[in-house]
Amino acid sequence: MRNRLNLFAARYTLGTSLVATVTALSVGGCGPDAPAETCKGILPGDLVISEVFADYAAPAGQSGADAGQEWFEVYNASGRDIDLKGLTLLHARPDGSKEEQHIVGSGVVGSNTYFVFGNVDPDLAPAWVNYGYGAELGEMFNTGGGKISLSCGSTEVDVAQYDMVKSGRAREFDGGVAPEYRANDDLARWCEASGNEFSQGNFGSPGEKSDCIPVLAGVCNDAGNMRPTVAPLPGELVITEVMPGPAKVSDTVGEWVEIEAKADVDLNGIALDRAGDSSMPDVLTSPNCVHLAKGSRALFAKSTDNLMNGGLPTVLGTFKFSMVAGSVAAPGDVQVLAGATVIDSIKWTKSVAGKSLALDPAATDASANDDESNFCNGSATYGLGDFGTPGAVNTACNVVPVGMCNDAGVPRNIVKPAAGQLVITEFMASPAGADGDQEWFEIKNTGAAAFDLNGLGLDRMGDTALPTVITSADCKSVAGGAYALFAHKTDPAVNDMLPAVDATFTFAMPGAGDIRVMDGATMLDAITWTTAVNNASSALDPDFTDAVGNDTAANFCPGTAAYGTSTNKGTPKAANAQCP
Repeated sequence: MRNRLNLFAARYTLGTSLVATVTALSVGGCGPDAPAETCKGILPGDLVISEVFADYAAPAGQSGADAGQEWFEVYNASGRDIDLKGLTLLHARPDGSKEEQHIVGSGVVGSNTYFVFGNVDPDLAPAWVNYGYGAELGEMFNTGGGKISLSCGSTEVDVAQYDMVKSGRAREFDGGVAPEYRANDDLARWCEASGNEFSQGNFGSPGEKSDCIPVLAGVCNDAGNMRPTVAPLPGELVITEVMPGPAKVSDTVGEWVEIEAKADVDLNGIALDRAGDSSMPDVLTSPNCVHLAKGSRALFAKSTDNLMNGGLPTVLGTFKFSMVAGSVAAPGDVQVLAGATVIDSIKWTKSVAGKSLALDPAATDASANDDESNFCNGSATYGLGDFGTPGAVNTACNVVPVGMCNDAGVPRNIVKPAAGQLVITEFMASPAGADGDQEWFEIKNTGAAAFDLNGLGLDRMGDTALPTVITSADCKSVAGGAYALFAHKTDPAVNDMLPAVDATFTFAMPGAGDIRVMDGATMLDAITWTTAVNNASSALDPDFTDAVGNDTAANFCPGTAAYGTSTNKGTPKAANAQCP
């Protein structure tokens, strides 16, 4: 009888064990059937939440429901295999509201490996999900963020928040380091998955190391090692070339800026901006160290596509602001910033379409490039045919020192006109053609010695605009007894076949007006008039060719000699006829 009872007890025990075993294997993720006992021996930080996929992006024509598609990943940082049976999973809003719970029925995660929990029936789990918890944790939050925590009995093993959810993109913990349970509390250490498409239209790295590295202020990834960035100090980056107006492609894709490093620096966090606009600076953000060695150049442009941007070499960063051609009244400008600190800046008052403004290599300095005369037009072609040397050493500008000019290639001092030596002798204020094309005036060197026009200012006394300063690297000399001509346009086809124009001006010459020629703040000569004859110049009688005689309006008379192709009359850049 005892033997029969023992046999019955053995059969009962074996049967119970088999049922328990089958139950444990079959629960997978079914909360109601989870075992009563809790996990043991899992300490804080042994498991680390390392990735969250909260919003599924369905292929065209398929359901976008998140049910069965959401998942999150944990990393075993303990250095040993961990039995997950009895581990409590919690999901809630960041403030703890709307909390849902699930107790893990079975599962083992190996040392230094990843394990993925999904909101799917265990029998329907895709290849990238290791354990399905069904619908017990509720749906993850696409807006407003959420919180996931892991507990072993009363011990909180890890907790992490997720936010900034984007459809089809997992949020991943920093792939540059091993997941760590305190570091993953910092949302700045999480980034958006981009590289691995684990299912059609959906990106993440379930069960694997993160494929993204977040951009962290003050640090960067240098070949797998995180280190502090080396921020440039003022003057350690120099703006060496700009293209304000490409000709072969649109400004919206073809503008660019070149900088050169005067020390070994990192460009992470630097920004390009215009001083005079209201838009935010364009910041270079990268998780990897963007290092620029001393003497190296970096190129920033509107577009990185060299099929679009005019054929530029490698572009390191982009900007969105628009550059301007530049004028005295509205200069162009660009600056390089590190936070609120200006590292370098330049301004320009003129540029030529299709040609860069290139800093002379001898003036590669954050102070020297403040002087616009140290820049010249690009002369070498690149890409589709615009002129400049983007990313390469600039061509020398043959820049001459301040106060000097090139005389047949030889620098010499600029010769200023003596008092009374420069006399305004003729002006055309009411031409037959458009005033903005055909107005002009003339001066005469009444002395025996030559003087230079370089640096002189053409101006009106009656306006608030600054003088138009004559700037040229070459000496613009006027011989003794010779004339110089100033006009709006240099093209004879536009200005009615004027002789060679020595300099241009922009101000208008009204029917009653004035003009003057300045040397800095010193007025060299000036005239005024109350009337102007249509289609004829006002010419000074040769008998009164001095800076006093031309103060009297009666000493001028209308020009009578025809010039050009229209009905205009006068003697531009030549001796005047006697007045009747």
